[in-house]
Amino acid sequence: MAEVNADGTCPGKVKGLALGSILILLTTTVPYLTLINALFFAGIVISGAFAVYYYIVTCQVRLTMSEAFVYGGFAGILGSVLSVLAGYLLMTGFGYRPGIEGLMLIIDWTRSLSPEQENFVGQLETVLQTPVRMSLADLLVSIAITVFLYAPVSGLGGMFSVWRLKRQAARTGG
Repeated sequence: MAEVNADGTCPGKVKGLALGSILILLTTTVPYLTLINALFFAGIVISGAFAVYYYIVTCQVRLTMSEAFVYGGFAGILGSVLSVLAGYLLMTGFGYRPGIEGLMLIIDWTRSLSPEQENFVGQLETVLQTPVRMSLADLLVSIAITVFLYAPVSGLGGMFSVWRLKRQAARTGG
């Protein structure tokens, strides 16, 4: 039986959102782990799927596809805000731009595959290594853009969890 608070809510609901948003934070800021998002935002999809899965399993609730999309979307919203704020702190405090390692790997790969493009690749490398300044307006725009991107992608991950759990239940007769 699922644990329930005195007000009748399940603590797993909030914990699922927190875990999903932390997964987004990790897959968008940890060096080289950011590469997982190069595969069609796989880290964001996985975080939404995990948040919904955790909520369903710990609270023993049934969610429709639309409810899973909304719940996963909330994890995406929280995760995108955390991700942008962490990126802002890393850029302004430490001069580190999250995800730069992956871009530099792509530059090296491009350089090896297309040596005749050395001038263009060199210019791109210079742009990526230039220190970035981020104003408050840039921060707010960045939050808006990432919320717009991460929320639906994370919501799709939530829908995948429901689809997978329903398929698994149909196989076992539950």
